[in-house]
Amino acid sequence: MRVSIAFSGFGGLESTFPAVLAAEEHGLDGVWTAEHLGFHDAMVPSAMYLRATERIEIGMVGFSPVSRHPAVLAMELGSMSELGPGRVRVQVGTGDATLVAKLGREVPKPVSATRAFVQSLRETMAGRDMKVAHPEFAFDGFRMMPLGPVPPIDVMAIRPKMLKAAAQIGDGLSLSAGASFQYMRDTVQEIERELAAAGRDRSSFRITAIVITAIGDDLDAIRAPLAPMLSTFPQDTAGYLARGVVDGDALVKAAADGGPFAVMKMWTPDLIDQIAMVTTPDGLGDALARYAATGVDEVALMMLNMPDQQPELIRLLAEARPREGAAR
Repeated sequence: MRVSIAFSGFGGLESTFPAVLAAEEHGLDGVWTAEHLGFHDAMVPSAMYLRATERIEIGMVGFSPVSRHPAVLAMELGSMSELGPGRVRVQVGTGDATLVAKLGREVPKPVSATRAFVQSLRETMAGRDMKVAHPEFAFDGFRMMPLGPVPPIDVMAIRPKMLKAAAQIGDGLSLSAGASFQYMRDTVQEIERELAAAGRDRSSFRITAIVITAIGDDLDAIRAPLAPMLSTFPQDTAGYLARGVVDGDALVKAAADGGPFAVMKMWTPDLIDQIAMVTTPDGLGDALARYAATGVDEVALMMLNMPDQQPELIRLLAEARPREGAAR
């Protein structure tokens, strides 16, 4: 199983560099940067990480037809691939509808929009003449001069229709933070069925799970920020991802009746530990093995530890990572 680190885009940019360099030095597989509307973009940090490293994969999460016209994103990805040929990967989708609405936009047909987005990205980066119209974007004779190799394009998906689309058109699948072990196992099996139906090779398809991670000797202390964080998530989605852990309807009702504080009370320590990696340093090997057992190909660990702690923790992660099985 691949082990990478992930940044949420919320913190200071300069503080991420020691962790990136540690990932490069100690043999982790990649660095993912998520783009959240209103905070850091993913493209600028990723370009800086590419220039600061030579080996690791640099990935970007969260681009959508709302935040990027595929022509613009194709140009950006072309530049990135020129900087780091073969080391760039991207994860796209339609994102959180509540955030999309803040831009005065909506995506009424997210699956078809994602299909059109992925296809248009590939065709544009390949240098084809683009003259096509979709509800979310259009081309009228646009043509791009290819700059670097077309990077793999993963699809961000949660529910069955988007999962099916990911298996049919994506180079991989991106699973959102907050997924339970049961959800991951079920989703891997579902994706494998869809890949088989589409006549696609499982070994060339990567399933990446973004995992909220807190590492330390005092589990209560490192776990403390997670309930407030989880209370800010869209609760219908949080409940769906936490399959087998919480009652999704109860989460939605708690949010409607009591707001974030009521949701926080529902996220007890034993439940949090089933949808996030909360562990002591000595328990890292077992924690990673639990994720490997779900069948995912990569965990992208979004560490909540302070930046000055992360380089040493990355070294420990590299030592504890599962070694068996080929990385995809």
